[in-house]
Amino acid sequence: MKIFYRDVFIILLVLIVIFGCQQQQQNSTEKENEMIKNEVKNQFENLVSALNNSDPLAWSEFYSKDEFISSFVSTDFYPTRNQFIDIITSYFTLREHQHVEPLEVQVSELTPTLALMTSQERIEMKLKNGENIKSKHVFTMIWQKENDEWKIIHSHESWINE
Repeated sequence: MKIFYRDVFIILLVLIVIFGCQQQQQNSTEKENEMIKNEVKNQFENLVSALNNSDPLAWSEFYSKDEFISSFVSTDFYPTRNQFIDIITSYFTLREHQHVEPLEVQVSELTPTLALMTSQERIEMKLKNGENIKSKHVFTMIWQKENDEWKIIHSHESWINE
């Protein structure tokens, strides 16, 4: 458990350093802020579509290949994109069907090229072994604009079975 808290502390420290060391940028106008929120929400909708289509290749494309920092799945920590993509892809193979229904999505602009997104979803899965799972699920994601496209550089997801 101490290792988990150390890892969380390190991740938070890295994020503070990243945000704190960036050159001060001009504040976005309200219109630019709304545009960022809409772009990130649209990307998230596309990610949900890939999840609902059980398409791990399409899903993985939403995660930055160059700027990936880390991911947490419940309390499991993945410091590299490849480790994270591999484990989630293996989870896809266990599922016959899945449906993710976003209930609430909030986006906050951090800078003109960084955004924090939080969401709540209802998830229903049918596993290949016949088990049906219904869960309340949450994401916290940091999105970064790369080559005119928003990519996830850090994510954390948790859930509770209903």
